[in-house]
Amino acid sequence: MGNTFDLFSGITGDSVRILFLDTETTGVDPATAEVCEVAFLLAEYNGFSFTGEKQVFETLVKPSIPIPPEASAVNQISNRMVENSPASEEITEQIRKLAEQADYISAHNLPYDHEILSRQYPSVFKRFNKTSQIDTLRLSRQIWQEIPSHAMQALRYRFELDNDIQGEAHRALFDTELVQSLLHFSLEQKCCLELNNDWNALVDFIFSPLEVRIFTFGKYRGTLVEDTVARDPDYIRWLLKQKWLPEEHPDLYHTILTKTGAGK
Repeated sequence: MGNTFDLFSGITGDSVRILFLDTETTGVDPATAEVCEVAFLLAEYNGFSFTGEKQVFETLVKPSIPIPPEASAVNQISNRMVENSPASEEITEQIRKLAEQADYISAHNLPYDHEILSRQYPSVFKRFNKTSQIDTLRLSRQIWQEIPSHAMQALRYRFELDNDIQGEAHRALFDTELVQSLLHFSLEQKCCLELNNDWNALVDFIFSPLEVRIFTFGKYRGTLVEDTVARDPDYIRWLLKQKWLPEEHPDLYHTILTKTGAGK
């Protein structure tokens, strides 16, 4: 079983608590994947400053299905390793005790983890909507738009985020601590300093529209959005009329409006 330690010792009215998290899973599809390892780090902040107070919980989890070898190749977790681990429902209350104290949750590519956790622990995680989500993947894309990769391991080496972290990459607790390290590094950047220690403003910044450079679907998949806008305006006009575009691809919708001037 996992461990919880470093209990909070006196919380001020201005404190904010963030639940950093990471899951290792049986697959890449969040609609069907199950957790085989979880880690949670509940940290206290005054403004954007970490007070040093934290609680940590981590454990391997025995899923209801075997871990495919393809998943084990990524997370280094085998079926033998989880054989005597608790089932997901057996750790619900331990997770709930941490999550109910949190004002925000944070992960790298948070929608993936949130979908899985909301399915496996609906009474715990469904309450965390976009206003309480700090996705460090999207945050890194906002701050460093020109770097070639925003994957956690690439950012780890680019910014030396792991100097004070012990453990193995791609394991849940190591990656959870990397998320916290990345957030701290991000908060030191000028654009975040201008937010005046306001976590709600940070969330708004994270979810502000991002420019999309390349189509990821349809007949123009893999082509530059800017080129398609210039070469096939009929397709762009048709695309803007589709109700699903702003719902399923809000960043692309915003990008097209900006490049065509249709949003003015």
